Amino acid sequence: MAQYGGLGGLGGLGGLGGLGGLGGLGGLGGLGGLGAQTGLGGFLGAGDVGGYSGAATAGLMTTADGLRHLAGNAAAPDPAPLAFDDPSNLNRWAQWVRGSLYISEVFPALTFSTDPAAQTVTLDFDGAPMVTLARPSDALLADQIEFVSNYADLRPDRASEITSQLGFPTEYFAMILGLHVGQHPKTFELLMAVQVMAAHAAMIVKHALAVRRPDQIDGRILPMIPTPGHGSFPSAHATEAYTALTVLEGLVGAWGSLGDMAPRLAMLRGLAERIAVNRTVAGVHYPIDSWAGAALGTALGRALLGRCGQAPAALPSLSYTAQNSDFNDHDFTQSAAAHGLTEGPAYSAAAAPNFTWLWDLAAAEHQAPAGV
Repeated sequence: MAQYGGLGGLGGLGGLGGLGGLGGLGGLGGLGGLGAQTGLGGFLGAGDVGGYSGAATAGLMTTADGLRHLAGNAAAPDPAPLAFDDPSNLNRWAQWVRGSLYISEVFPALTFSTDPAAQTVTLDFDGAPMVTLARPSDALLADQIEFVSNYADLRPDRASEITSQLGFPTEYFAMILGLHVGQHPKTFELLMAVQVMAAHAAMIVKHALAVRRPDQIDGRILPMIPTPGHGSFPSAHATEAYTALTVLEGLVGAWGSLGDMAPRLAMLRGLAERIAVNRTVAGVHYPIDSWAGAALGTALGRALLGRCGQAPAALPSLSYTAQNSDFNDHDFTQSAAAHGLTEGPAYSAAAAPNFTWLWDLAAAEHQAPAGV
């Protein structure tokens, strides 16, 4: 059994600053590349203005020369030092810098091992198994092709959704919860953070299990979007959607201010399912990819709630061995064992200061006023 250590490196993430220009806030996709719609662009560079225009730079220089004499010659008083290694400083930093800190609280704890004989990958969190995924057989992939082919009938209806969800579908979660960037900035930051963590976790497993995409098995699939440059199983979109769902379910409960909380939570769960299924409609994923992604996302979402100080001490680990099943959330939540998803020994996820800081601020953005 091959063993792997902490994943803090992840493509040089220690040097996040150098990647600041890799996309805008909307460009946070399933890590298919580091461009405008994928990668870590939404964190990297967020909160920093970058360079000024040449005209503005020249104007600032001449203005400084013209005004500096007005400040006199007195030395400026020494400012009070900032607190050392303290979350109280977090609001002073650009958002992409905080992104580095969130990553540092997850990936040293997220290790993985492979079992070549069983063809499984196990992700551990804080030293204990969190989720195990087994590689599907070639025969099972061939059986799944029929599902992928049948879902193509929905392409005309789902095309706008599919193409707008190539990156992280943050707008869709915001629609259901009534989020606004001016009123809920830390909620958006938390949502971005958990999707970034989920995307990386999915890539780790994809690489090890190395499953071909549907159109690489059957030439009749003809995907409506580019086939991503990584393995099919598990679905990163399903992983990201179910990680976000799991964390948002906890956050909505912490808000305590939504009178229609139950129907909104039902729509959030329906959205996670729909995002996952849309990838099969597009022709780039088997339904079992969504099963695996939902399992991975649920487990990781619980661990991230732990990092935020919101999870119970014991969390059930999950294990998924693919069956020839379609994917829907009802089966995932109500009859998972019949479709290959089982619970195992418990693991725990300790609270961490930076995620806890972010959670507390996000939770306060939508809470009912005292006495209401």
